[in-house]
Amino acid sequence: MPQGSGKDKLAGKAKEAMGKMTGNRRKEAEGKVEQAKGEAKKKLHGRGDR
Repeated sequence: MPQGSGKDKLAGKAKEAMGKMTGNRRKEAEGKVEQAKGEAKKKLHGRGDR
């Protein structure tokens, strides 16, 4: 796993959860974006190893 992808996904999940708990839709959306960024990094890194 590339450095940062897991961190992005974890931080994104935390942000999304915090947004849901507080009713902050913007923070929730930011969390989803961070998770997607982490997933994209993971997929890009996997293709480079083949």
